[in-house]
Amino acid sequence: MNRFPPEVIAAAQAAEKAYYPLGPFVSVSLAQWALESNYGLALSGANNPFGIKANQAQIASGQCRACWTHETINGNYIKVIQYFASYPDLQGAFMAHAHLLATSPYYVKAQHAATPDAYAEALQGVYATGIPGQPYGASLIAIMKGANLYQYDVTHTG
Repeated sequence: MNRFPPEVIAAAQAAEKAYYPLGPFVSVSLAQWALESNYGLALSGANNPFGIKANQAQIASGQCRACWTHETINGNYIKVIQYFASYPDLQGAFMAHAHLLATSPYYVKAQHAATPDAYAEALQGVYATGIPGQPYGASLIAIMKGANLYQYDVTHTG
């Protein structure tokens, strides 16, 4: 059974194409989709497999969902309620995810990463901290290698 449905792969590839060269590699987006949503089984907001937090406009307009989540705050891994963005469809979520990674100054190191593994490592401690003892970047790389997600990366040549 393929844990990465064709529509998920297609959404990741469209997002990479739209935000290249600063946006995430397809392999990274797919690994984040798998890790953040348990392979699409646990969405934090409507059509939000990435755990993207809602902004004030989304909260004010009701385009969000309040959920329990775990965060590392001041070195403590605790359970808190957060507002997560909701999207009209999966494609919208992948585009919002790529837009966030390609345009936010928090992700400058990732934006200039030359490989999917370097991109994943650059997200450590910025996009997510990961579970204690299980660094976020290493978790993404393990998923990418285990499922050979690199095969879906779009090759960009001159």
